[in-house]
Amino acid sequence: MYTLQIDNSVELNRDLRSHVVAYNVQHFDAQRIPLGFKVVDDEELIAGISGHVFGNWLIINWLWCSEAKRSQGLATKLLKTLESAAKESGANVSQLDTLDFQAKPFYEKNGYVVKYQMDTYPLNGTRYFMEKRL
Repeated sequence: MYTLQIDNSVELNRDLRSHVVAYNVQHFDAQRIPLGFKVVDDEELIAGISGHVFGNWLIINWLWCSEAKRSQGLATKLLKTLESAAKESGANVSQLDTLDFQAKPFYEKNGYVVKYQMDTYPLNGTRYFMEKRL
């Protein structure tokens, strides 16, 4: 007999993701190619970007720059480097999401446009989903 149980665990989330990914792999003809670049100063991380190419798409997951090093062009350099590497791997469009208090103006300055936004996210902010042709 089946039972419905509450389970808010990290393990359940991981297991469900694993099952969905295994199912999806059967239907996709593209591999995920991880990409990442970082800037270090004496082994200390001061900025970095990561994502992956999936078919024609560059999916940007994270871009971070130390507050002390902002406005020095590091984020732009990292973004351009990631986009260039993605193009070499076959990507022709890039996608990311950002929050209203994060980097929307930065991404717009670098050619990204809002394709969809979630208002009142999670309560009173906005989450922007942005794309750019590479």
